[in-house]
Amino acid sequence: MAQIAIIGAGVAGLAAGQTLVRHGHTVTVYEKSRGLGGRVATRRVAGFRFDHGAQYLKAPTPELAALVRSIPGATDIGLPVWTFDGAGTLSPGDEAQNAEPKWVWPTGLNALGKALAAGLEVQQETLVERLAHTGGGYTLYAADGGVLGHADAVLLTPPAAQTAALIAASDLDPALQHTLGTELARSTYRRCITLTLAYARRPAVPWYAVVNSDRQHPVSWLAREHVKPGYAPADTGLIILQMADAWSTIHWEALAKGTLAPDALPAPVQEAHGYAQALTNANLGVPLWANLQRWRYALPASGCDEATLNGTGSGLYFAGDYVVGQGRVHLAIANGWAVGERMHSEAL
Repeated sequence: MAQIAIIGAGVAGLAAGQTLVRHGHTVTVYEKSRGLGGRVATRRVAGFRFDHGAQYLKAPTPELAALVRSIPGATDIGLPVWTFDGAGTLSPGDEAQNAEPKWVWPTGLNALGKALAAGLEVQQETLVERLAHTGGGYTLYAADGGVLGHADAVLLTPPAAQTAALIAASDLDPALQHTLGTELARSTYRRCITLTLAYARRPAVPWYAVVNSDRQHPVSWLAREHVKPGYAPADTGLIILQMADAWSTIHWEALAKGTLAPDALPAPVQEAHGYAQALTNANLGVPLWANLQRWRYALPASGCDEATLNGTGSGLYFAGDYVVGQGRVHLAIANGWAVGERMHSEAL
């Protein structure tokens, strides 16, 4: 059995870790932040709970359905997602897609990250700065040059740009470094500023969320977060707005993350409040508060070739959104499982 290092505690890395541990390997996960699950992120403000990254989990395969059943409290949102165009005109969404359950948990979607991390050794707030190929394996180094650990193989799961920077800083065979760097550079991302607005009232609409269908609107996604059980006090409204890449890029530097009082809302947040009222066709009143989070690597606009990244025979492996080419939680989990199985099968 092998010693495996996994860089990044997003759902792909954690899913791979579970697979490898089940096969008897020793796994250490290194995560630069305090969180688990990456975009599966939940926050709490003033008695409200909200998922400011991924919004729910789909489970279209038996394996994903079994994962959902294994985490207590799984609840299907049970309402459809509609679409809207650049003019803000709403239409019913895809009937087949809306028939699929949208799973959430009363404690927040980060229940998924916590469940996937269960039983794994996760070193949080630990940044791997570079790797060095040493004999038959790799040494992992911190920014101060200190050794974090050694591994027979390494799985890298941060966003492609961050992974590329780590590869470029590492002591590797130059040809391998070039191959990996070239492939990772193919992946690009759309930025997203997520705004969460709390209100003293709820809009009366027949849908859970609406998604922009033509990328011609400043809002990419609007959801009624208060329909998730346990997320908002009775009769209050909680609206999530995930802003489009163009809008997010324009306001990226001016808007800092955090929670804002109603009398301290900058003009772009007031603008977004106007979009919330227009898309819900409701007078929601002045927000009780607003929370702002920034996702520099929100959704892959293009992906990498998995065969190129994972076929080098170097003991370096790659998984996550940039490998799948889509920002979907269930696809990232499935990719983590698949890469974990590949690492095991290649007789590490």
